[in-house]
Amino acid sequence: MPIAKKNIPQDFLEQMKTNLTINTNEIIEQKESNSSVIPNTAETNPIVSQSSVQQKESSKKGKYADVMNVRLSNGRRDEIKRFCTNCGVTVTQYIESSFEFLAKEVAAGHIVISKGGISKVE
Repeated sequence: MPIAKKNIPQDFLEQMKTNLTINTNEIIEQKESNSSVIPNTAETNPIVSQSSVQQKESSKKGKYADVMNVRLSNGRRDEIKRFCTNCGVTVTQYIESSFEFLAKEVAAGHIVISKGGISKVE
């Protein structure tokens, strides 16, 4: 597999930019051919539609930027949810507070965490 070069030709960059942008003129022409009346909305206004597309893309990235997936079996997941409900906390609060507690205990030298699990230091 070839290694990418740092000096990418400017004409190639321009071509990539044009390939990745939405051509709103084509969308408008398609709508004009399909209907005689075009409502004045963000979809028919190229300037507004591009900005709204960019806002949607940035909000998607921001929305999931801090997501962490945890895979659990159904029984274990239900057990954790039941425990959290009984304690009156969300699963997120439970995980965050558990991490803080365990980090303090490890820093104090009271426990050791490894692949094998958590063990108490004697």
